[in-house]
Amino acid sequence: MPVMAIALAVGGAFATNAAKADSSLSTIGYLSVHRPCDTPVTCGETGLPGCTISGFGEAFGMENNCTRVLFKPN
Repeated sequence: MPVMAIALAVGGAFATNAAKADSSLSTIGYLSVHRPCDTPVTCGETGLPGCTISGFGEAFGMENNCTRVLFKPN
């Protein structure tokens, strides 16, 4: 029984670290729904260009009046 508890604790630690690593690869992009850059969404820093959100179009980084190209989230 103690071996199972240790295994669960170690597994949980690895799962938590994996989630933290994935979130560091994402960035906030902004859609222009009612006005420029008014709706935040999750985009990526790498991958395929074009952080598109179905039904809303492409999200961009806030820099330079919402023009920085972002990437599809992984």
